[in-house]
Amino acid sequence: MEESLGSAPGSMAPQWASWSSLWRGGLLALSVVFVLSTQLLFQFGLYGAWPLPDILLGWLEHLADQLIVGGCIFAGAAAAVLIPARSTAWKMVLLVTLIALGALVGEALLMLRLPLPPSMSVAGILLSRVARWLVVAGLVSFFFVLQRQAVETAARTHESELRRIRLDQQMAEARLQALRAQIEPHFLFNTLANVQQLYRTEPGRGREMLANFVKYLRTALPQMRHDETTLRHEVDLARAYLDVLQVRMGERLKVCYDVPEDLAGLPFPPLALSTLTENAIKHGLNPLPEGGTIEIGARVQGGRLKVSVADTGAGLRASGGTGAGVANLRARLAALYGNAANLEFEANAPRGIRATVAVPIRNAPKA
Repeated sequence: MEESLGSAPGSMAPQWASWSSLWRGGLLALSVVFVLSTQLLFQFGLYGAWPLPDILLGWLEHLADQLIVGGCIFAGAAAAVLIPARSTAWKMVLLVTLIALGALVGEALLMLRLPLPPSMSVAGILLSRVARWLVVAGLVSFFFVLQRQAVETAARTHESELRRIRLDQQMAEARLQALRAQIEPHFLFNTLANVQQLYRTEPGRGREMLANFVKYLRTALPQMRHDETTLRHEVDLARAYLDVLQVRMGERLKVCYDVPEDLAGLPFPPLALSTLTENAIKHGLNPLPEGGTIEIGARVQGGRLKVSVADTGAGLRASGGTGAGVANLRARLAALYGNAANLEFEANAPRGIRATVAVPIRNAPKA
């Protein structure tokens, strides 16, 4: 029975010992009694005066005497542990008192079994023996109490560390929610402004763009409340976004996809690919009158899924890759994966920028 009937450490409520701690205390007491009994075997000149069988028999009788006293002392210590006390000081007073009482009872039982000579003072012998046992048992009990307090301190430290970890996780989740709140308008309102502008100037193309925009919203909205989606869904979302822009940009926008089907089911952070796609349009192709090409590719390397968006736009500039969307994406990757994920920008050949998100590969979610 391992049940502990105590309240939280440090409270004023009574503390109860578990049966496992009593068993450990009993084994410790038995070990101390056994060690003390062996002092008979190491007396100088004993083996020259007595045969070995008589010495061993005498040691067994001495051990039995020690076990009687030790058992009484342990009973007193166990009672002190089981009796509730309002403070540690009262617990220690009760422990010392009951240990002394147990030693007194044990030595009295020995005197009943082996009476002292009339010339010897019973009170004096009892007092000296009880004092000896009180010192020994007190030291052992003090060690046991210190060991138990160390265990309780370690348990409280562990609990505090768990609370700190849970608090850190809650703070990371809160930061992640705040970042999502910034990302969603960043995508939606920018796209809606493009739809509105084109709808006013060219209604036919505006209706086509609005239909593509509705398709984009149907793809995007279910993914915005999840920490992970799949690469397939992210590519579908980027495709829907680029379909919206295709109406506005026409021949200025060309798109290529190189995403192997066997990678499409792998988990991927939501809106990450869309952020890079929008960044490539805004900072890469929009500044050029002739536009350019966007290529979306995926591969596995070093146990990580690497998804890249390459454009043939304006290239690395002071303003490239420094927008709010990219900053939020970096923060979201850090919140979701720590140092296991990263976002890199490099020059694309022959012109433009290649942005690559690398995330650790996890088990693909069930379809």
